[in-house]
Order: sequence, then structure tokens, then C-alpha cells
Amino acid sequence: MDIKEELVKARNRKGTTQLELALEANYCRPEISKVETGSRKYQPEMRRAFSESLDDPEFYFHTWEDATGFVHMPYLDGEYIRHEPISMRYFAEQETREALENLDRVKWYKPISSNSEQEREDVKRVIKEILDSAASQVNLVASLCKEYDFSMKTLFREWLVSLKSRRFKK
Repeated sequence: MDIKEELVKARNRKGTTQLELALEANYCRPEISKVETGSRKYQPEMRRAFSESLDDPEFYFHTWEDATGFVHMPYLDGEYIRHEPISMRYFAEQETREALENLDRVKWYKPISSNSEQEREDVKRVIKEILDSAASQVNLVASLCKEYDFSMKTLFREWLVSLKSRRFKK
């Protein structure tokens, strides 16, 4: 994944020119051009400005990866993935069902320190199933935002406020 290429793709998906992005993100157009061509390094502080300005669901995934490396929810774009909301809905449901079924593999009643190596491997497997479920659900959110032309930025902002009001987040 090259973040410069993803910036160009996101800009094209949104139908945004370099000048429009420059005005929205408070950068000069030549600087954006240099970033896209690789003659200027993509700076970490650009990530937020470009992400918020473009508000492109797929680009959010790539900036998340760029910011954190391996710890992120990937944009699922493999040959078995269809991004129509109905396909993503069933995919997310299937992955979530698998994750919930795999939770029974964990010996919840045992102290962690007394788990065997096999039980520890079972926990790793469960974690990977949970991650599959989480990735499918976040990709479903992106598909719905794209299909219904919702701002992912606005929806996340509203959601974060609701988490605070329900006392799930400080």
C-alpha cells in the first residue's frame, strides 16, 4: 500500500481536484502535486487534513494503516469481497456468527495462568475470528456510507458523542 497512490485514488473517487483539496486541507496545490508524484514526502500531519477533507471511506482505512502499521482494520478488497451493502451485510453476519461460535473454545472458567499451550492457541484463534468480524463490520459501515453518500467523518463524530453519553467512553 502506497499512501501517495491511495491519495490520488481517493481524490479521483471523490471527483476532487488538487486545487480543491489544497483549499479544503489548507495546503498549496503544488505541495499536493509533489506528494502525489513522490517528489515530496507524505508527512504524518497531512494524514488528518487530507482524510477529513476528502472524507472517503476507503482512504480512511489506508491512513489508519499508514498511521499504525499492522494494527488497523484493513480495507477488504480481495477477489471474494463485493462491496455492495447487501453482500457486505451477509459477509459481516457470517464473520460475526463464526466469531461468536468460536468464543466457546475459550475456557473462561480457568485462570489464565493455568491454561495449556493448546488453550492459549485456541484463544489466539478466537481473537483472529473476532478481528475478522470487526473488519467485516467496519467495511460494512464504509460500504453503507459510500452507497448512501453519508459522511463517515460526521457519523463517527456523532457515534463518539453517543459513546460518551452512554458512559462507554470518557
